[in-house]
Amino acid sequence: MSRSSIRNVLVIAVTTVVILGVGVLVQQPWKSTETDPSAVTSVDVGSSSDHPAPAVGVEATDFTATTITGDTITLSELRGKPVWLVFGATWCTNCRSEAPDVQAVADAYAGKITVVTIYVGEASSTVKSYADRLKLTGPQIADTSNSISSAYDILGIPAHFFIDSSGTIQQIAVGSLTKQAATDIVARLVG
Repeated sequence: MSRSSIRNVLVIAVTTVVILGVGVLVQQPWKSTETDPSAVTSVDVGSSSDHPAPAVGVEATDFTATTITGDTITLSELRGKPVWLVFGATWCTNCRSEAPDVQAVADAYAGKITVVTIYVGEASSTVKSYADRLKLTGPQIADTSNSISSAYDILGIPAHFFIDSSGTIQQIAVGSLTKQAATDIVARLVG
């Protein structure tokens, strides 16, 4: 092997190590596996003062909505198995980043939990295009009027409400969830 070939291989090897090192620094795997509070996008959905704010240990606020496929869904009718409400938006970078992980956890626990995604202030056609493109399953709701988002006092997205099979909120997380954090929460919820 000639000197120029060895030099080229060495340059490629060093470049690869540098790129991998930068990737590790960007991903920061040593950080917490829970939510990242800096990964929250503020939203203004108005407030609904006719009810208390949702809280852990309290019954989840009921709602009825139409999904992007035209089905009607009522939260209280989902009792019998846990529900994971995900509030987000198609334009929210952090929501888009975590969507594949949410779908992966939903797939892993298919039949054991219902994942309902609620899109804050979005049109149904926008949500349908987005959900189709990402191959998202489960009920997808375009909260055009922000009525559900307001009822849950959503101030930042993504926001997650983990509800047990009897309809009681067991955990609330605001900010992007890692796949592992979501898996851990869902595993505890489904028992």
